[in-house]
Amino acid sequence: MTAWLDSLSPLLLHLSSFAMMFLEGMGIPGIPGVLPMLALAESIHGHHTTLLEAILWGLAGNWAGSLVGYRLAASALRRLPANWQRIAHSPRTARLMRRWGGLLVIVSRTFGSLRTPVTLYAGASGYPWRRYLGFSLLGALLHVGVWQTLLYRFGPSILQAFERLQGRLLPYIAGLLLMGVLWLVLRRKRRGHGADEDSSPV
Repeated sequence: MTAWLDSLSPLLLHLSSFAMMFLEGMGIPGIPGVLPMLALAESIHGHHTTLLEAILWGLAGNWAGSLVGYRLAASALRRLPANWQRIAHSPRTARLMRRWGGLLVIVSRTFGSLRTPVTLYAGASGYPWRRYLGFSLLGALLHVGVWQTLLYRFGPSILQAFERLQGRLLPYIAGLLLMGVLWLVLRRKRRGHGADEDSSPV
């Protein structure tokens, strides 16, 4: 695919970048959005396009895809069973999105493991549209801008370094998430135990 992308004209290459970034931005897993970035890096070095053009096309695709993903999730929620809708609108998850929603939306633009659930949940939970507009734009700008610049400057070797770093950090991230879940479970049990004691007859 990379060889085919390299053979495209600059306009078609930008359109392919927009299309892949759009699908990736929607939260569809497995989209190789980095491939047109690599081809565009070669095209920039060959003076067939510019870094700014590559960033703008990718940014437009990624941002538009994230907005469509949000809207699709919001409309799909209405067709789900009532108990699923209650989970999406529960006070606990609402507090989580109110406190960390902006950061999650920004970070999810770069990390594929977060992109799908955060994009879908933001729409399904009714996360404020204006906030999502701004945070998803910032996240798309950071994701596309930083990666396109790094690939232009350093080439595919930066991808290998990032994958190694992800592999090293993943066990620690998973451990922190597990500790957080255990803490929430213990906290819930303690609250339930305390409520039982308060309601017991004297």
